[in-house]
Amino acid sequence: AIARVWRAGCIIRSAMLNDMASALERDAGTNLIFADYFSALLKQHHVALRNLVATAMLHGHAVPALAAGLAWFDQIRTARSTANMIQAQRDFFGAHSFERIDADGAHHGPWGLHDGS
Repeated sequence: AIARVWRAGCIIRSAMLNDMASALERDAGTNLIFADYFSALLKQHHVALRNLVATAMLHGHAVPALAAGLAWFDQIRTARSTANMIQAQRDFFGAHSFERIDADGAHHGPWGLHDGS
């Protein structure tokens, strides 16, 4: 595993690499944030990351990687999110349809701009 290779002389050195390697050896296809060790770390420290990103931004400091990482973390653990708007956009521009939580099947929105109504 890459995590084991990195421990042996790469500039990336961390005790966490052992935890990464162990998690990937148990399940090579796992996303590390769902591995027990990393999931516990995120539950324990995500508020600190949120505070760090917010404070940096309030003071005009760009932290794009941290902000994007936090946004990604929020996105993957949200069942219903603003990303669902992508379905509406696809339907509006290409009539691809969308799914609803209150009714089965494919649906189209009443956009009215393309059909003259």
